[in-house]
Amino acid sequence: MQIRHLRPSDYRVMPWKNGLGTTTEIAVDPPGAGLDDFVWRLSIADLAASGPFSTFPGIERIILQTEGDPMELVHEARGRRRLSLLSPYRFDGAWPTHGELGGTPARDFNVMARQAHVRPSAAVHSLARGSRVCLCLAAETQILHVFRGKVVIRVDGSNTATDLLGAETLIVEGQAEIEVAADVEDAVVFVAAFDGSRPRSA
Repeated sequence: MQIRHLRPSDYRVMPWKNGLGTTTEIAVDPPGAGLDDFVWRLSIADLAASGPFSTFPGIERIILQTEGDPMELVHEARGRRRLSLLSPYRFDGAWPTHGELGGTPARDFNVMARQAHVRPSAAVHSLARGSRVCLCLAAETQILHVFRGKVVIRVDGSNTATDLLGAETLIVEGQAEIEVAADVEDAVVFVAAFDGSRPRSA
């Protein structure tokens, strides 16, 4: 099992695939992979205006809007979906998609996973001070990102705890039981998981 603690200084800013903006890449597998050869990817996008999303054939996407008025995603010939803040929404990266802002700039989290390799999931946990949640996910990779507050994390009951602050990320490679506690203040934590049960291409 491997554990990585990432801070904002570890993230990298990259242009969108369609060249219409930039994204902050939090983590990618394999490390250093580009937009055409990643297995999974987690990033933040800031949207100042409505416009088309980049297309990613073969990629399963989960989007989570974290700031701004809820925007609407319009999937060409496949309907539309108005997002709710902090509510994950899953769609096929190959779908031509247009994002319509709700009147203010928006920020969203993007989880991307190559369909032939891994299956992604995402959830948000709002923890009141003094509460905790146990993540018992049968996934090869689990990623925690703190939206607000501070949490204390223990992996597989270890006596060594990791303090995770706002905008920081913890990546746990290998199946593990993770305890997340909001000991001193309320916290909001995003959790992405990647299940590698799908066979990898040769």
